Amino acid sequence: MIKTTHILLLISVLGVVFFNYEIKKNYHQKEKEILKLNNLISEKKQNIKLIKAELAYLSRPERLQSIAKQQLNMKEILPSDIWNINDISKLYFEKN
Repeated sequence: MIKTTHILLLISVLGVVFFNYEIKKNYHQKEKEILKLNNLISEKKQNIKLIKAELAYLSRPERLQSIAKQQLNMKEILPSDIWNINDISKLYFEKN
């Protein structure tokens, strides 16, 4: 005849086996999630590197200078265009 202690022991062993199975299943799910997230992170890092390279290419001074000349009708500053503050004040006071 099976004693009640044997039945309780069998039930507790089955409980431990089930609990162990659930923990192992959750562990593998989390491991897959971590792998997906790590892949996503490395993909985003690659995208950031690409965007930084594009920004560096588009921000080249000679490119910006040619765009400014085309779009803003800008001309280069000549030394005669630079005024001293004293010259400006003299012009103001001469007119008044």
